[in-house]
Amino acid sequence: MLKVEVANLREEAELAKAKLLYGEIEYEEAVEMVKPYINAVNEKSKSIAKKYNQRPRFVSVKGYLR
Repeated sequence: MLKVEVANLREEAELAKAKLLYGEIEYEEAVEMVKPYINAVNEKSKSIAKKYNQRPRFVSVKGYLR
């Protein structure tokens, strides 16, 4: 179930990124749409890094929307 939820969040994030690129939405709206996906990715990164005793590589909203 978790993979399905993350896949849905990713689709919404990609849609927000495309809409921002074409000027259909403002940056602040795109940030709000992308934030849940970024949080899920960062949580997964944190858990994987802990498992392998590494430093997590976080994704920022600004970096994702570039």
